[in-house]
Amino acid sequence: MALHYVYNTPFDRLIWDVGHQAYPHKILTGRRDKIGTIRQKGGLHPFPWRGESEYDVLSVGHSSTSISAGIGVAIAAAKEDKQRRAVCVIGDGAITAGMAFEAMNHAGDIKPDLLVVAERQ
Repeated sequence: MALHYVYNTPFDRLIWDVGHQAYPHKILTGRRDKIGTIRQKGGLHPFPWRGESEYDVLSVGHSSTSISAGIGVAIAAAKEDKQRRAVCVIGDGAITAGMAFEAMNHAGDIKPDLLVVAERQ
């Protein structure tokens, strides 16, 4: 909830690592009435899904990819000279994966305008 309050979504980009993190995000971005249809035929996707909402930056499915994706979003915003912010939300389990460590190492080297929120589950 705080991320949607502080940042100018959907202009600023929230990148969720896995689906269950994004359920409150789905409720706050106009899908409250359909939240009970997750994992049902014709219902909401269990993960952020680009075709479902302009607030879903990426269609995700595999954990530990949010930081790498966020780096790409931040680099694109800088190249387009937009004042767009990129925020990645990653869980305490996913952040231990090699992909996440590699992304953090890369971010430390290139220093993109990126915020990583580590969620304790």
